[in-house]
Amino acid sequence: MASNLVSLITKGTDFVGVDISPSEYTNVQTNIQSVEFKKYLERFDQKELVVVNLAAARFDFGATAMDYYKLNVECHQVFTKALSNLNIRKFIHVSSVAALDGQNISYSEKLDCDDAYRATKYLQEVMIQKWCDEHNVPLTILYPSAIFSDDPRSDTNIGKLQSVSKFIPFIPKIEVIKSLTYLPFFSKFIIDTVADEIPTGKYLTIEKPSLTVSKIIQVISGRPIKLVNIPFLSVILKIIANFLYVLGFFGRVDLKLTPNRVVKLFSDTSYSHVNSKDIDTETYALRNCKDLPEILAKFTKGGKNG
Repeated sequence: MASNLVSLITKGTDFVGVDISPSEYTNVQTNIQSVEFKKYLERFDQKELVVVNLAAARFDFGATAMDYYKLNVECHQVFTKALSNLNIRKFIHVSSVAALDGQNISYSEKLDCDDAYRATKYLQEVMIQKWCDEHNVPLTILYPSAIFSDDPRSDTNIGKLQSVSKFIPFIPKIEVIKSLTYLPFFSKFIIDTVADEIPTGKYLTIEKPSLTVSKIIQVISGRPIKLVNIPFLSVILKIIANFLYVLGFFGRVDLKLTPNRVVKLFSDTSYSHVNSKDIDTETYALRNCKDLPEILAKFTKGGKNG
């Protein structure tokens, strides 16, 4: 997401990226708690800054609840502390629809990876909200869903699905509704938020209408794929997943089809009825509603799938 944003930043704009790991964009490598990092930030003392926070744990398997807590909460406490003496004009926090579920989950070290991610994304948001309130910094929170783009990315679940779907001859008919966020639309929304074209607030940033699992696979494959109706599919997959869970030494080895992933596959995540009254559920979708059919048609190459 960050690398996509970099290409959209207006020429002449000063920006600095802070990441937990070195990358091709890295110029300085230091600890965020070090004197060196604090001196580096001093060059921005007299400037108004907009913070765009994209950081979050990216584990998909094998991480503990404490791993999620460290990256989603503790690291952000350190990061915001480093910002405390700077002139922050606006803080834009990229949260996740997972945080909407996370507010109903009590964090504990015994949580599985999915619930740990949800719970800690919510705690992360609460912590950032508190910091912004204490420092009188206007806060905008964005809630994207699973992000997809034109090019399959091996570091995202949707990207992996895009690659695999190009080779499968048929898919089971799964009518469960899921939400998606299209990366180019989302990146533009962030840029416009930085530029004050989007008022401060909370925004649900998912594409509408939400699609069924089968339709999503058809769309991102870019070709017609035959749908097959398999009776009791969810039950069959649960049985297989539990067998693989035992075979994988009770989840210590990732055999891809886990009981948790089956539950996620058959859970409605359309977020059509977000309960929080302070979350704007329409602005993002209305901006993109005219372009979305064309985008989806480009992926499916205009073909009707049977």
